[in-house]
Amino acid sequence: MLFEKIQFEPDENVLKTVRKHWFVIVTELAITLILLLAPFFILFIIALFPSQLLLIDTSLGEYTGLIAFFLSGWSLLTLMVGFATWTHYYLDVWIITDRRIILIDQVGFFNRNVSIFRLERLQNIEFYIKGVIPTILNFGTLRAQTASAFESNFKTSGLPDPRDLQALIQKATDDRLVALNKPPIV
Repeated sequence: MLFEKIQFEPDENVLKTVRKHWFVIVTELAITLILLLAPFFILFIIALFPSQLLLIDTSLGEYTGLIAFFLSGWSLLTLMVGFATWTHYYLDVWIITDRRIILIDQVGFFNRNVSIFRLERLQNIEFYIKGVIPTILNFGTLRAQTASAFESNFKTSGLPDPRDLQALIQKATDDRLVALNKPPIV
């Protein structure tokens, strides 16, 4: 599982695990599917109306090997793009605990960024919902800032229900600050 390599502190509880909204992956995979089927559709149209579309009166049967090679290569490339899209979706995750936020960003097949920051270092958390579809389906961009050198060091777009995520993180931050400032029980 994805959590096997993450070292949680004693008594640290995972509050929520968040991936991008389902609409984001469906849109990206639909575009990949359209790209996969486009050459087959074009070939079908050319086969139906060869004399009207081609200036030269030739049969497609003469180019069967070349067409099969092109379609195989195109299919392989678009399927690789589809698997890369799914991998990126599945491995990009925000893990919100009662002590920290862990952001795992899968950049490529062999490139992963893992960023961790403690809740007591959180300075600003904001969300953006821009557009008609994101507003209707309730997904947007969440950005968390710490006192580090980067302007927006934790930012992910396409997260579901960013208002509730912001509220959950803010409540966890407040609870953590209260717990750290509480005098020890004697």
